Amino acid sequence: VAVDLLDGVGVVSMTPEVDRLASPLPPGAQPVGSVAAGTQERVSAVAVASAPLGNGATGNGTTTGPVSNPLTLRHERLQGKITKFVVQSGTGFLKSHSFEGELGFKTDNVMLECQNYEFKEDESVEFDVQADERGRPHATALKPVVGRKPSDCLGQRHRGYVRRFADRWGFLNAAAFDGDLFVHRDNLLLGPEQIQDGQPPLRTGQAVEFDIALDDRGRTVAKQITTSALLRPCDWIGRRLQGVIRSFQGAWGFVNSDKFAGDLFVHRDALLQQFQDVELTAGTVVEFDVERDHHKKSGKNRLVARQVSILHPGSFGSGFTG
Repeated sequence: VAVDLLDGVGVVSMTPEVDRLASPLPPGAQPVGSVAAGTQERVSAVAVASAPLGNGATGNGTTTGPVSNPLTLRHERLQGKITKFVVQSGTGFLKSHSFEGELGFKTDNVMLECQNYEFKEDESVEFDVQADERGRPHATALKPVVGRKPSDCLGQRHRGYVRRFADRWGFLNAAAFDGDLFVHRDNLLLGPEQIQDGQPPLRTGQAVEFDIALDDRGRTVAKQITTSALLRPCDWIGRRLQGVIRSFQGAWGFVNSDKFAGDLFVHRDALLQQFQDVELTAGTVVEFDVERDHHKKSGKNRLVARQVSILHPGSFGSGFTG
C-alpha cells in the first residue's frame, strides 16, 4: 500500500489489478474485468487516509468483513455482482462482499452513459450507496466494470461525475474506467459566474468533462475540468446528428455522439439503402436521425438511430470520447 501526499493530505493507493478478458463482446458491452482472488471489492483509486472509513474497512485498507448496513459505506466506491435485472421494469438487485444481503437499483440510478445497457446476472458492476427518499439504501451511479483504470486512459478526454469534493480536492467516476480519479481545484476551468462564495466549486453528482493526465509527480489525475450539462438522446428527437459506432455485432449495436451522453441503439435495418451492404464496425462515423422506436411494441419509449448514412469507415477503435 503506497502512501503519498496530495495538497498536504495523506493518500493511500488501493487500485486493484483487473484482469482483461479476451472473449468476444456481446453487442453494446464493454470488456468486463474480474477482480483477482483475495482482492477487496472496494475500488477507490485513492482513499484519503484521514477520511472516516466504514465499518467494513480499516485504516490500512484491509476489510473486516461485510457490514450489516450498506449506508455505512456511502463514502466509498464499491464493486459487486448483479443478481437480478428485469428489463421491462428497469429494476434489479446486486450483492457485494462489502455488505450483507442484496441492494436494489433502478435504471434511473445507472450512469447516464449506461442507461440503455442490459445488465446480465452475475455481471461485475461498480456503484455508490445512497439513501432513497424513504431512507433505505440503494445503489447509485451504477455501471459495468470495464477492466480499465484511469491510468489506462491517459491522454483521453471523458465525461464523468463528481463522487466527492471537499474544499480543494475530490474524486471523479466515469463509465470509461473503473475506480476513482483524483481532482484538484487548481485543475478546474471555471468562469467567474460559476464560482460562488462559500460554496465548493463542484458538487456531488455534478457532470463534468476532463482530460486524464499525469501531474508533475507522475500521478494520474483529472485536468482541464469543465462543468457541462450533458444532453440526453431524448433532447435531440427529430434532429439529425453525427456520431461514431461504439460497438456492433450481428444486426445491431450502439452509436455515441458528442451531442449527448450515453448510447443510442442502432439496427442494420436503419441504414439507408445505398449503405445496406456496408459492414458496420466500431469507429465508423455515421449520420442519423434520433427517433422513437415504433417498430417494437415493448420498446415504444426506446430511442433509436434511423436513416443512418456512413460518412467514414471504422478507424478510431472502440470508443468515442467527444
